[in-house]
Amino acid sequence: MPETTPWQLGDAVAEMTGNVETAKADLARFGYCLVADALDGATLAAARERLVDQAEAERREGIAFADQGPGQTCNREFAFAAPQAFTEAAGGVNQRVWMLVNKGQVFRDLVTHPMVSDLVESVIGPDFLLSTLSANIAKPGGVPMALHTDQWWLPRPLPRDEAPVRAGAMRRGEYYGADDGDAARAINPPVVCNVMYCLNDFTEANGATRLVPKSHLTGLQPPSDVPPSTPSIAAEAPAGTAVVFEGRLWHGTGANVANGPRLGVLATFCAPQFRTQENHTLGTDPAVLAEASDELLARLGFATWNAYGRIGDPHMPRVYPTPPAVGEME
Repeated sequence: MPETTPWQLGDAVAEMTGNVETAKADLARFGYCLVADALDGATLAAARERLVDQAEAERREGIAFADQGPGQTCNREFAFAAPQAFTEAAGGVNQRVWMLVNKGQVFRDLVTHPMVSDLVESVIGPDFLLSTLSANIAKPGGVPMALHTDQWWLPRPLPRDEAPVRAGAMRRGEYYGADDGDAARAINPPVVCNVMYCLNDFTEANGATRLVPKSHLTGLQPPSDVPPSTPSIAAEAPAGTAVVFEGRLWHGTGANVANGPRLGVLATFCAPQFRTQENHTLGTDPAVLAEASDELLARLGFATWNAYGRIGDPHMPRVYPTPPAVGEME
């Protein structure tokens, strides 16, 4: 880890809080916060049951996505891996469940959670998109994920005499640039914010998300030789907690050495200028869109932003799932 990372083991970390202003202060200071009781008992139970049922059904149908297995070599080469590489048969252990907007109202409600939305806004601003809503079921035997950021694709500012990184040539897992230790040197702002909803207790043993507090202040991607377990901490939290962390923070899934799975639902949001991980305007079930609130539709990409995302008239504030198309005219 670079010597300039402003945090070491034993330093202060974020504490559990139910106060939104304290949570915002922790987000700014540490790069993450722990929101107590973000999910009430009924919501927690419903989300957990829906996720377990969905995950089992996808395994039964042979469409489950599995990664972080000790024998897999494709985790850092995501863009180049064949689809069959992410299966239990290919050595995958942890199960991912994608596109949760189509898989239960209880998941869709998490996208517009009022307190969490306030926290995301404090990081990105009032306009943001849902990049992905997915589940990560960390199972015993999975290996820890390499530390990374979730805005790795955004080139960092460089001195005028350095050749710029070509934005369209960046690849996941690569390390760009080195810090010269100058605290006055410019770094990128956060343009991504993550919310991990803990559906059961997150512990060090069951693979709680690993975080490096204050690493968001470095402006760097973690080098590939940084061990995933140190000097990070496990985001230990009881079921119902929301772990909110911004996109520059170094983080990764921990290794589950316990006896049961760790269930988490991850909502990733991004600023409206950027491409989302999941294409919600194309992939969301029309039946879901028909019942969606204006707020949810905006998060899914059906609102324009400064004329971006439009389908014609740049002044239209909304686009619709099945808009009237203007074709060739004479």
